[in-house]
Amino acid sequence: MLSKPLVLISTFMLLVFTGADDKQADLKAKLEKKLKAKFVETGGWLLDYQEARRQAEEQGKPIFVYFTRTFAP
Repeated sequence: MLSKPLVLISTFMLLVFTGADDKQADLKAKLEKKLKAKFVETGGWLLDYQEARRQAEEQGKPIFVYFTRTFAP
């Protein structure tokens, strides 16, 4: 018979990881929706960090980086 702590840990792990794929798909859908927002499309934003660094170095300009935790693959 399993000990009580082991049963609790197993139950917790089951709850945490059940539906993880659904949550991931939901987060990806939210990211795609945000990337289609007008301010992203018309703002001239670069979404590739390496490209932004290259252009900033080439033009002698600083980089503004905004990190968020809306989507985490």
